Parts: sequence; structure tokens; C-alpha cells
Amino acid sequence: MLNIIPWDAVFILINLIVLYIIMRKVFVKPIKNIIEERQSIIESGLKNAAVSEKNAKALEKEWQEKLSNASAESESMIETAKKTAKVEYDKLVAEANTEAARILKDARRSIEDERNSTMQGIRSQVASLAVDTARKVLESSDLSDINDSLYEKFLTESGDGNESDGK
Repeated sequence: MLNIIPWDAVFILINLIVLYIIMRKVFVKPIKNIIEERQSIIESGLKNAAVSEKNAKALEKEWQEKLSNASAESESMIETAKKTAKVEYDKLVAEANTEAARILKDARRSIEDERNSTMQGIRSQVASLAVDTARKVLESSDLSDINDSLYEKFLTESGDGNESDGK
């Protein structure tokens, strides 16, 4: 059957211990060091990622605030521009209305002066015609013929003046 030699068992046990120590030094320790090194790299990467995420959120918040401030500022600028444009528009309309009123007043004054001048000319012509008629009546002896001829002359002369004014 099986014969176990105690010294062989001791040597086998010593060989196993030596083999275990050699394997531990050659394989386990370097692998454990690599694992620890990778774990520290991962942990530092996670810490850096957390810090970067925190910074990114802070930047995002800052940009959101700047964006909302820019929106409010642009709305304020638009309102200011609208108010300025309204004031300028009102000013230009007021100036135009004043100018139009002045031009209308000048035109009315000019028309009135022209009318007065024309009326003065007509009065002068009528007076001259009346004087001429009176002189001719006094100079002539046949009053009925003279009256008819003067009347027709007056109608033709005054009729010419009305026709030219009407046209």
C-alpha cells in the first residue's frame, strides 16, 4: 500500500512553502502593486472628474446668470431705443405740424393779400369806368342813347373781367 516517508513529506512541505514564497514575490506582489496603482489612478480620476463637474456646474450657473442679465439688458436697451425713437418721432411730427401751420398761414395771408390787391384793382377799374361814363354822359346831349350805349359798354367791359376770372 502506500508508504509515506516522513522526510519526503517534510521536503514536499518545504518545497511547497518555498514555491509559495517565490510565487508570491514573482506574481502576487507585482500584480497587487499594479492593482493598487490602477486603483489610485482611478480614484484620482474620479476626484478630478468630481472637481471638473463642480467647476462645470459653477460655470454653467455663471453663464446662465450672464445670459439672463444680457437678456434683461437687451430688453432695457430696446425699451430705451423705443422711447428715444418715440420722442424723436413726436418732435419731428410737432416740427412738421408747426411748419405746415406756418406755411398754411403764409398761404392764407398771401391769398388774402392777392384778393385785396385784385379787389383794389377792380375798384379802381370800376371807379375809372364810372368816371369815364359820367364824363361821356355829361358831354353828350342825347341821354337815352348814351345810357343804352354806356350800359352795354359797362356790361361788355365788366363781363370780360368776370369771364377771365371765371376761367
